[in-house]
Formats: sequence, structure tokens, C-alpha cells
Amino acid sequence: MPTIGVIYPPPEVRNIVDKTAGFVARNGPEFESRIRQNEINNPKFNFLNPGDPYHAYFQQKVVDIKEQDGRAQELAPVTPVPQKPKPLMQTPVIITEPPVPKEPPPEFEFLADPPTISALDLNVVKLTAQFVARNGRQFLTNLMNREQRNYQFDFLRPQHSLFNYFTKLVEQYTKVLIPPSDVKEKLQKDAYNPKEILDRVMYRVEWIRHQEREKKKLEDEKEKERGWFSLPLNTAAPHHGLLWASLQAYNVTQTLWQ
Repeated sequence: MPTIGVIYPPPEVRNIVDKTAGFVARNGPEFESRIRQNEINNPKFNFLNPGDPYHAYFQQKVVDIKEQDGRAQELAPVTPVPQKPKPLMQTPVIITEPPVPKEPPPEFEFLADPPTISALDLNVVKLTAQFVARNGRQFLTNLMNREQRNYQFDFLRPQHSLFNYFTKLVEQYTKVLIPPSDVKEKLQKDAYNPKEILDRVMYRVEWIRHQEREKKKLEDEKEKERGWFSLPLNTAAPHHGLLWASLQAYNVTQTLWQ
């Protein structure tokens, strides 16, 4: 029923008044003040001024929408939470969190990712590394002097992109052809203590998991920031005061003009 003493606006004005009242009812008087300030020169929003004849209708509409939302929440059905049956005996389970690795594990000694080159060039690099590992640095110096005009041996130059890969192969082949003096002792120790090997493996696994968790945490934080800025303004305004109210007021006025 129409409220006594309230002047009802015509349909073309009432549409804007009702929409604005809905936003104000859900976002508070802060939002109303911001719209009034942004649209001070727009006659379509004169109903926000206390002296306007449609201001009383606007205020009544805000109250009505608040009451409707409150009743809707009260009438919402409450879903009962199912009770889990209690076991006869509960055995406490203690879950031990693995320690967070503080230092990275040592690098693999015999691991070098091959570059993306042809099979022939890769074989030349590997064979050269084997000969250098077997015959020493003097062989490498003589080879560089002899093949300095041969493009297939350009990887011997320090500024070449394959030089680091070649050097890594030389180090690995040297350890195989001329093993360190203590390698036999280390192998025997590992053979009689397999648990230590498993501990090193588990430490490496935990380190990889730790790195993946840290990476995912950073990605989630970035995604959260991107998601926050993509939220509809009418969901963010109640939580961030004047700034969000100002942005949402602009959004509403643009919507009402469409």
C-alpha cells in the first residue's frame, strides 16, 4: 500500500530511484554520500537531496529493501549438520610434520642436460670431453690450436654457448676415468648403511616439495590479487570504506545510465 505523505515519482524516475535505493540499502549511507557527491550536477539524482519531493520515497524504499533482505535471511532454511557416529575407542594418531629443509641438497654429480643440437654435434662434444678427461689439459690446448678454424670445435671457446656443457662433461668423465681416492670408502659406507641413502633421498624429496609449496604460495597470492581487482564492486564496497564506495558509486551511475 502507498505510504501516506510520500510522493511517488513517475515510472521513468522510479526505476533509477529503486535501483539506487537497493545499492544504498546493501552498502550503507557512505555509498549514498558518494553518489550524491559524484552526481551533484546530474538532475536524475536530485532525489538524493533532502529538499527534493521524491527524497521521502527514496528513504522509504531503502528501509523497505533492508526489511525484505532481513526477512529473507530469517526464512532461509537451515540445513542440519549430520552427526558422525562416535567410534567405541579412539586411538590418537600423531602426525609428524617433516622438517622444512633449510639448505638445498647437493647437486647430482653425473647429471648434465644435453643442449638442443644435432646428434653429430653432440657426439663431437662428448667424444672431445672424453679425450680431454683421459689425456689432460695439454691435449685440450693442442686441440684448440689445431682446430681453431674448424667451426665444429667452436665449443672449446669460453664465450661459446656450449662451453659450460662441455666443461661439465669433462669433470664427470674425469671422475669416472680417474676416480678420487676416497670414492671406494664412500661407496662401502653407503653399502653398509642404506638408511643414510634413504635419508638423503627423503631430504631431496622434501626440498623439492618445499620449493613447490613456496612457488604455489606465491602464485596463489598473485592470483588472489588479480581476483580481488576483478570482483564486482558491489561485493567489495562494504569492506573497504570510502575508496570502494567511490568506485562502486561510479559503477552504479554508469549502470543506471545504460
